[in-house]
Amino acid sequence: MTRLFYILLAGETVSSFGNNLFDIAIAWYLYDLTKSSLLVGIISGAFNLLVLMNLITGFVADRHVKTQLMRRVDVCQMLIMVVAGAIYGQRTITLLPFILILFATRFVGTFFNPAEDTLIPQLVERESLAKANGLNQGCTMVAQMIGMLVGSTLIAWASLADFMWLNAATFGISLLCVSVVHHQHHEVLAMSAASDPQDHWDAGLKYINRTAILRAICTLALIINLALGPIMSLNVIWVRENLHSTSFVYGVMQVALMVGVILGNVAAAALKIPLKRKMILSLTLVSVAVIGMVALPTVAMTFIMRLLIGLGAGTINVAVFTLIQSTTPVSILGRVNGAMLAASNLALPAGMMLGGLISAVIGVSGVFLVGAIFTLLALLGFARVTVPELS
Repeated sequence: MTRLFYILLAGETVSSFGNNLFDIAIAWYLYDLTKSSLLVGIISGAFNLLVLMNLITGFVADRHVKTQLMRRVDVCQMLIMVVAGAIYGQRTITLLPFILILFATRFVGTFFNPAEDTLIPQLVERESLAKANGLNQGCTMVAQMIGMLVGSTLIAWASLADFMWLNAATFGISLLCVSVVHHQHHEVLAMSAASDPQDHWDAGLKYINRTAILRAICTLALIINLALGPIMSLNVIWVRENLHSTSFVYGVMQVALMVGVILGNVAAAALKIPLKRKMILSLTLVSVAVIGMVALPTVAMTFIMRLLIGLGAGTINVAVFTLIQSTTPVSILGRVNGAMLAASNLALPAGMMLGGLISAVIGVSGVFLVGAIFTLLALLGFARVTVPELS
């Protein structure tokens, strides 16, 4: 792997730290402002609908120099955080401006990942793609865990404006690293002919639809994300109302999920079994872990079960990215990456919003159980589906 890949990795690791430091503060302040699991679930789900933007941002990534696009995203996000920090340093936090700022930074951020995922294969040799993706996801997860732990500790005495200033600084570091890559890596765009059907914005969706392996992966991700949606969006309420615990414990629970995802990435490489078995194993593990967490609602049990949930969800992450990057035509790689992100995460905002709605009637524990039972029922039907034998 090249030096430029490690420079890019360093910048994005720091940026991930800042993003998750800020996300911890967002979740905590959002609940303080609303005092409602219904509103938290609906707002979280609505923001996650931005994942559909990846259908467009993947097309933009294919049409533009990746590093230049990533630099513009970093500049915009840095400016949003600086302006927002200046505003909240002088004023009381209110819900509507808070939501508008979150929407702005997350909307701009949707342009980054498809460009980065398309850039990585240009910086490393094909035989090193699995290692590069593993390092990228592993470093991102570690940075997210540290960010969450630091963020959950700082909430007790730091203001929202402080979190915004710090996040702006990490975007600045990302901008510096991407700029180095931009000036030293001379990218050549692989453009399709104007009359080529692959030149359309939906070329990624069409490619996935005619590729059996990718269709199977999307099915798995949709089921898992529908179950995980409420667990992610309502975790802050689970910690505060069911565990009666602190912001630090909330951060620890978020870290547990990410550690599980990292272990899942390792397990994916170690498990030399067909894709269908990996899907069944992953879904079963997630469902059983959710049921265990609800059956014994203690801090220790929640920590262990969230580890297992992450393990199940992260089993095929590295394999998916490597498969896409090594088999997809370069001219539509951004659109395929974007379409996979959009398609596989489509159920996440739906799960978050449904979780918020249902929790108002049956409580957070009931929502978690419904998600687990739904996953097990879906698994019974999925077991009869024919899936390509990919280990």
